[in-house]
Amino acid sequence: MQKFILTFITAVLIMAFNQEVKSQTLQILPLGNSITQASNVYQSYRYPLWKKLLDDGLDFDFVGSHTDHYLCGTPTFPDYLGQSFDMDHEGHWGWRCDEVLQGDGSSAGCRGSGSLSDWLMSYTPDIALVHLGTNDMFQSTGGTGAINITIGELKAIVDTLRADNPNMIILLALLIPTSDPDHSWKIPLINAQIPQIAIDKYDPNSPIIIVDQFSGYDPVADNQSDGVHPNASGEEKMAQKWRDAIMDALIGINVDVDIMLEGPFNGTNMNALINADLPLAQPFNSAPWNYAGLESFTSMPVDIVDWVLLELRDATDAATAYESTIIAQKACFVNADGKIVNLDGSEEVRFPVEIAENLFVVVHQRNHLSILSASALTETGGVYSWDFTTDVNQAFGGSLALKAGGGGVALMVAGDVNADGVINTADYSTAWTPEAGLQGYNAGDLNLDVQVDNVDKNEYWKINEGASSQVPIAK
Repeated sequence: MQKFILTFITAVLIMAFNQEVKSQTLQILPLGNSITQASNVYQSYRYPLWKKLLDDGLDFDFVGSHTDHYLCGTPTFPDYLGQSFDMDHEGHWGWRCDEVLQGDGSSAGCRGSGSLSDWLMSYTPDIALVHLGTNDMFQSTGGTGAINITIGELKAIVDTLRADNPNMIILLALLIPTSDPDHSWKIPLINAQIPQIAIDKYDPNSPIIIVDQFSGYDPVADNQSDGVHPNASGEEKMAQKWRDAIMDALIGINVDVDIMLEGPFNGTNMNALINADLPLAQPFNSAPWNYAGLESFTSMPVDIVDWVLLELRDATDAATAYESTIIAQKACFVNADGKIVNLDGSEEVRFPVEIAENLFVVVHQRNHLSILSASALTETGGVYSWDFTTDVNQAFGGSLALKAGGGGVALMVAGDVNADGVINTADYSTAWTPEAGLQGYNAGDLNLDVQVDNVDKNEYWKINEGASSQVPIAK
């Protein structure tokens, strides 16, 4: 034998886990069906993943009960960096989740045999890469009942893994798409339910990280002619997603941020009236943000108010936290209670970065002025936290950056319709006016109630005209 956010790790776990990683080989379990095993012609995602982890200098060991590919035998695996490919895996061609649990799947054609609890008697993974559920959908109607059964079985798989190692990191995949017209519609349906597993089975000692293997994967170009199994391109894409998730779990920081948007603020928290009209893909891919992240979701959680772009800057102080100090960005959701969360609803957004000087956080939203933390974030229990809602002086620029709302809550300022950092006549004449009367997800809808109307103009833009973002841009 030779450690996703739609990210879900507590800092205490990571700190302890990283110390352990330094002193022992990391055991990684590739667990799945034919997409994990592959036929005797294809290498599977495991081979390019193995090479990527070697490039990262990770001391690891793939574990599993067998080394075969389907129909027996294996393709050629060239040595890499002086090492031979670690072929151990737990991929079982054609198996459903219940068969992984019960061990009653077919063993014909070198598919393997036994059950998950049997296999775990021979090894104890630190990280599990789980891509299961495709066969369950193919062999069912794809209805709500079938999906609920499969979700329940995935939860049972989580329980079985944790029984073997209560501190296991579980990377749980959204399934890759298929071009098979009889089944292609089923995959997004189950993918919409998989992130809830990370919430329902939350355990601070054994985080579940959702890895989006669906987005960016072309069901035609990245699959073999059957439209189901990855070709070399698909295997490479899957390997990169797994690699990024593993390294993100092992290297990085957790950030916990709270904000309140003036527009939807109701005196206590924020209204989520625009929830049904929120785009399923992050909206910051154009000017002025030009953020190229691929964050997307298949079904919007009901308590989400809007997308925000969370940005980290590494600088000496807030005044010198220029754009040149940006070290990471991530598109996230903001809940009605003001908490910025991952796409799976979990708190503490993880970034795979290290801090050289001091950490500052910036929050961007599409029609409210951007804000920067007034001071450097400090680490407590492995988490960097900042609450912009407690006082206007929590933002760099104080009352010029935030405004006091009801109940003493500090609010991000609404009115920057064109997102240029200044609330002025251009926001009204060239941005709000063309959208007046429209419904839906529009920048002119300053109170986020789905309607661009005079309330937005008179109660937000007009009142806040002259305000500007205090976030430093350039020297």
